[in-house]
Amino acid sequence: MRAIDIDELKEGMCVARTIYDDAGRVLLSSGVGLNKLYIKKLNIFGIPFVYVKDEILGPLEVEDVINDRVRLQTVKALKNVVENARMQSDLDLKPVSGMINKILDDLKGVPDLLVQIMDPRSSNSYMYSHSVGVSVLSILTGMALHLDDLKLKILGMGSLLHDIGKSLGDGPEHTTYGFDILRNNKELNILIAHVAYQHHEKYDGTGYPRSLQGENINIYAAITSVADYYDQLVTNTDKSKRIYPYQALELILAESGRTFHPDVVKAFSRNIAPYPIGTAVRLNNGTIGVVAFVPRNYSTRPTIKVIKNHLGILQKNFPVLDLMEETTLFVNEIIKEQERREIIAR
Repeated sequence: MRAIDIDELKEGMCVARTIYDDAGRVLLSSGVGLNKLYIKKLNIFGIPFVYVKDEILGPLEVEDVINDRVRLQTVKALKNVVENARMQSDLDLKPVSGMINKILDDLKGVPDLLVQIMDPRSSNSYMYSHSVGVSVLSILTGMALHLDDLKLKILGMGSLLHDIGKSLGDGPEHTTYGFDILRNNKELNILIAHVAYQHHEKYDGTGYPRSLQGENINIYAAITSVADYYDQLVTNTDKSKRIYPYQALELILAESGRTFHPDVVKAFSRNIAPYPIGTAVRLNNGTIGVVAFVPRNYSTRPTIKVIKNHLGILQKNFPVLDLMEETTLFVNEIIKEQERREIIAR
């Protein structure tokens, strides 16, 4: 399967992952063929991209990071907390805490997981879905850093609630608002409040609200900062601001030691597939193909199903090219959907 922007969908394409609305109701089930009415409906709901079945890879499925039901339930629980915070009501965080436990169970149940897909989010529920995504990415990073279960729970809660201050205001002050909301809850570890307070601090001391530097930044906040930045880059509902995973990783690596903690960057990068399964790519020798497999520890050396070989000849049976074995070859660029369709149609 592969992700396609909503404005590039065509009639006849087949949905590869079930699409949900803001309330968790099914909009389109996996396996449904798209028509004009369905595409219009997705536009109305503000769905930015859709996973469709790939005619080259066939029915190959990509393992999800967490169960859809767990993700949707966590979004719902977080939304209730944020709305209560907006009304300055007492916060009942037990449902959120329970969902973090379920996320931890999901992630621990799949060792050596690589993040290859992100959930398509409507513009109406983006903040909540984004926070869930940040929490998942943060926990995976914490696992790569060998944090124990208690620390992973604190990290999961802190990263999920990192933007709760936006319930009171959307500017830089949201970090202080979030800190005040969370530190007044006596049932919470104070470090959870510090994630909301410090997730915009930068390793070189140029962040806010306190210009903290280096190891003075809470490690949970440092992890959340990287996850927050990455998730916004690859899931933005504005197509002009959304970029590919490999581009997001390049930006994060470039900021290692400046914006982000170097150890966190290394751990975070190990969990992300820069070229997810289904991505159409051009190799340095001109070969064009689709990523069919990504090795866990060598994610920049995927296995490719070849569409067009280095001589420019279309391949009928899509032979496999393993970049772990072909050491002189590497991914040179990603091919966009329009060019991909033109190649297949020839």
